[in-house]
Parts: sequence; structure tokens; C-alpha cells
Amino acid sequence: MFNGIHHVAVVVRSVPQALGFYRDILGLAVSREATVADQGVRAALLPVGTDEIELLEPTNPTGGVARFLEKKGEGIHHLCVETSDVAAALDRAKAAGLPMIDQTPRRGLAGTIGFLHPGACHGILVELAQPVESRHPHLPSSGGIHATAIDTFYLGTRDVGTAAAAFAKNFDATPQGTTTDSRLAASSVVVRIGTSRVTFLDSSDLAASPEVSHFLEGRTEGLLGFCLAVGDFAAAVRHLAEKGISVAVRRAAEGAPFARIPSERTHGVGVFLAAER
Repeated sequence: MFNGIHHVAVVVRSVPQALGFYRDILGLAVSREATVADQGVRAALLPVGTDEIELLEPTNPTGGVARFLEKKGEGIHHLCVETSDVAAALDRAKAAGLPMIDQTPRRGLAGTIGFLHPGACHGILVELAQPVESRHPHLPSSGGIHATAIDTFYLGTRDVGTAAAAFAKNFDATPQGTTTDSRLAASSVVVRIGTSRVTFLDSSDLAASPEVSHFLEGRTEGLLGFCLAVGDFAAAVRHLAEKGISVAVRRAAEGAPFARIPSERTHGVGVFLAAER
């Protein structure tokens, strides 16, 4: 029923300004722009492999996205999970007693959609979407950092096992067992939802290491961001340096480099870089 993460939604003050980073610096192409009046947003979609980054600018000052921006500032708003039958997925969530925002499907930018309450997914707002068109991989652009996919989505939580089990149950996935994430030196569980990876990290481990906490800019709990896979890590870092962006780089135990772009450049989002697997 669930095919993977369809997109990650980022609330920004201005879509054109945000495109100055995501399109003009990262090199991600815009596949669609639209204003969705009933949701009070202006949106732009930027494919990365089979996933998408959705930029949302509030157009209704009293709408939910505007309230999010006022309260929390720019940053990740929600994850969208693709389903082949959104009505059945909502009915299943209701039967399981999960807290809901939408009881029935409605139209949205991603197709036919419905939202689960954050309480259903350990504080993470999750949209379910049945797209009009099936997902297909997009080739990396000829410029920018040459991102080929979203390697994983990072979530920090105090109870890795329980959070991972809840996502696995909600979205027909299987946790891959507790291990140590070598990139961030934290206990972790990877959950595969369709073709997508979600990595749950122990927030106490993240906070216990001053080096890791600094690398994460002090944020160790909640939806920490996403990691873009690039074909040539060194070239991606050089490209960003040429654009005046100095990234923080860590080296995992096996020596594989891992980078974070400063959040003041990403519009409040944790954007990480790693060589494609």
C-alpha cells in the first residue's frame, strides 16, 4: 500500500528566495509551481531521484502554514508518504485508532491526500498522498551538486525502538535492527518505507557528544533533515565553496565523509550530503 516517501515539505518565507538556494546553488530542477488557494500556499516541487522537495510559502496569513512560519520559522513542515489508495490508508489509520487531521481524502498538490495528526507518528506531521502520476527517477541536473537521490531522512527521538516500530506498523515497513549510525555516532534504527529510508537516531546519544551536537547546530530531536546522495562528494563540496558556502564535514568510522550545509543557507532545514551508496 505504501510506496515510499513522496516528498519532504519545507516552509519558507519566499519561494523565489528559496529557489535561489535549492535551484540555483544545489542545481535541483523545478518540476512544477502552483498556488493552492484552499491550502493558502504557493508551492514549488523539486525532484531528487524518485523523491521531491516541496517548498511552501504561505499566502493566507491566517492559514496553518502561516501559523507554522510565525511560530517556528522556516524549516521542515511534514513528510509525505505515497500510497496506492489514500482512502483505504485513511480508513486503516482510523481503524487503528490513530489521531487524524483528515477523515476523508481531499485534493492537494501531490494528488489525492490526507493528513495524520503528529500524535500518530511521534510528533511528525505526515501526509498521505495518492499521486496522479507514478514516481519515476529524475536524472541529476547538469549543474550544482549533482544530487541523485535523498539517501535518508533523519529523525531524532528519545525512544528509537518505539518510534521505529510505530512507523513500521503505520506504513508496512520492517525495522532493520538497532545499530550505531557511524556518521553521527548514535544508536539508530533504519526503517524502509517502500523505496525510501528513514533513520531514527537516539537523541540522547546525539546530545551527549559536543562534536555531534555542534555539527547538528544544537538540534538533536524531531525531524532533523534529509541527506542528499551525490555522485562526487568532493566536487559537491567544492561547488558549494565556490558559491561562498562553507560546509561542516565529519568523517565516519570507516572514513566516508559526511557534510552539513549551514541552516541559514538552507532556509532552516538540516540538509546533509554523502556519497551515493
